[in-house]
Amino acid sequence: MIRKLSLFFVSILSLLVAGCGTAGTAGTAGVGTSLGGKTLSAIEPPAFVPGPLDGMATARARALRRPLAVILENYAPDSRPQSGLSQASTVFETLAEGGVTRFMALYLENDATKVGPVRSTRVYFDHWAAGFHSILAHVGGNDDAQSLLWHMSKVFNIDENRWEINLNNTGTPLFWRSTDRVAPHNMYVNTVTLRAYADRNRQDWVYAGASFPHKQPAPLRQRGQATTINLGFVNPLGPLPNSDYAVRYDYDRVSNTYGRIMGGLPHVDVLNGKQIRPSNVIVMQTGPAAPDLLAGPTPESILIPTLGSGKATIFQDGKAIDGHWQQLNQFAPLRFSDNRWRQVALNPGQTWVEVVPQGSSAQWVVR
Repeated sequence: MIRKLSLFFVSILSLLVAGCGTAGTAGTAGVGTSLGGKTLSAIEPPAFVPGPLDGMATARARALRRPLAVILENYAPDSRPQSGLSQASTVFETLAEGGVTRFMALYLENDATKVGPVRSTRVYFDHWAAGFHSILAHVGGNDDAQSLLWHMSKVFNIDENRWEINLNNTGTPLFWRSTDRVAPHNMYVNTVTLRAYADRNRQDWVYAGASFPHKQPAPLRQRGQATTINLGFVNPLGPLPNSDYAVRYDYDRVSNTYGRIMGGLPHVDVLNGKQIRPSNVIVMQTGPAAPDLLAGPTPESILIPTLGSGKATIFQDGKAIDGHWQQLNQFAPLRFSDNRWRQVALNPGQTWVEVVPQGSSAQWVVR
């Protein structure tokens, strides 16, 4: 009797194991789940998702990439016009030294075959790059900015100076000099090549840094009639504004974009010959810039206080939203909120962040 019961339980156990094995195999094959005699197909993730930085429909694999930041110069007239700025998701502009502005362009949703001219980084550019967990491409930098980068675990540092042989030989295919301009205003990169290099070094992570919320653009009848934004960047060590670096944005109600004008001329991208027209413009006001005493052999360098919080004005849909910017530390995300500290959703498309230290001017008219 005991033997018969044992055989019975062994038989039942064998059937259960066999059943579990069949279900496991089916699940692994991805056939689906059986419910009431019907098979439910496995849910697949969408092929396209809103881009983390520009909010545009983006292939899922591309949207999960790590942002690539490139430092571009703006020295007039030698570095103008620039290449590749129109393909960036987000662009930061602020003072470098001597009243000359510089850009940090973030590429995530799009690539550009030619970006530049590429120049050196500064401490505050490093902070923004770290907040986005970026790959950062540049050509050297101030001593303190260089030192900071090598201690930033969230930034993959691609510095042309590591390879440069002389002013005409970059020493690496990651950077090249064009023949139509004179050095040092002729250094360029390709975002695809830089990403491949990061991938070979296991640095093209799945993105987990800062992102911006987005919304649907306002319908035409709800948009502002006209907006003009004027920015005057002033050298804090010699307070005379330079009209070569004066910036203006003119709002176009139909396209719902802001045409960028620099030095009195439309700011055009060499790659497509078109005026740069972001969907959002953010004016980020900071405390006064101060001399950078740790910069090294560049005595006119400055430090801009970009960690903490301050006033910001977000321009979109022909209207202005008064609020705040906040980046609590160098690895924290940069956020823009309204006066009640609610994060502001941006329009899909490119965003320009104009960082204006106290002493420089920012004026606008919204109608």
